[in-house]
Amino acid sequence: MSVSKSKNLERKLDNFAKEAKSELNNVCGSSLWESLGFVFFDQLEDSEKIAKANFYYGQLQIINEIKFSI
Repeated sequence: MSVSKSKNLERKLDNFAKEAKSELNNVCGSSLWESLGFVFFDQLEDSEKIAKANFYYGQLQIINEIKFSI
């Protein structure tokens, strides 16, 4: 992969990560989930919020794995 493609991919992954973190902050009401991880999601009040939080947390995990690979 060329340097420019690699940097472009990294920039896109950063944008996806920012969006996922923003959504997690909205769902959780704070950024406390960053220090506690997915265990924090069990304390949310309804199953829809828990599902949404797990989805975005999963996205962050995938993004981190991809970044580690490049």
